[in-house]
Amino acid sequence: MAELVPDDANVDTPPTGGVLGLLSTVVTGWAMAGGMVFCALVVMSIVSIVGRKLFATPIQGDMEILMMGAAIGSAAFLPVCELHDHHIKVDALTTWMSERARAALDALGHGLLLGAAVLLTWRTGLYVEEAKESMEVSPLLLIPIWWCVLLIVPSFVLLALTALHRTMHSLNIAMGVKA
Repeated sequence: MAELVPDDANVDTPPTGGVLGLLSTVVTGWAMAGGMVFCALVVMSIVSIVGRKLFATPIQGDMEILMMGAAIGSAAFLPVCELHDHHIKVDALTTWMSERARAALDALGHGLLLGAAVLLTWRTGLYVEEAKESMEVSPLLLIPIWWCVLLIVPSFVLLALTALHRTMHSLNIAMGVKA
């Protein structure tokens, strides 16, 4: 079986100082918080399943909580994936290209992600306002929907910032400026 062996010489390390270091710290902390949300969801699911099977009393609204928490937690992972450039790529078609040509394609991809992240941030922020004004709530627990959606907006803001960083980084490589 073939294995992918990382080439440590070409691995980008996250920045450690200045504004980019701060961004790296915030993004990593945000992803850790997303991981804690998932851990809490696992515990809640286990308690609910055990309660349902042994005592016929599951946690009321466990599926609503699970759906809301999963959306919040999974969105929190997007910026850290972008910061470390670990989104899924198909490099099989570009292995023959020079490093600068691959960096130009990476800059295009990161730039498109930047555009999508800005659009998602804007539209999600508008939805928070709309859901708050209309007093939209979850069906069973009556949790205001805007609370959950509001917790997703910072993930999209961080995704946009990390995509901007990756776009600039890839453009520097594409133009021959090693940063």
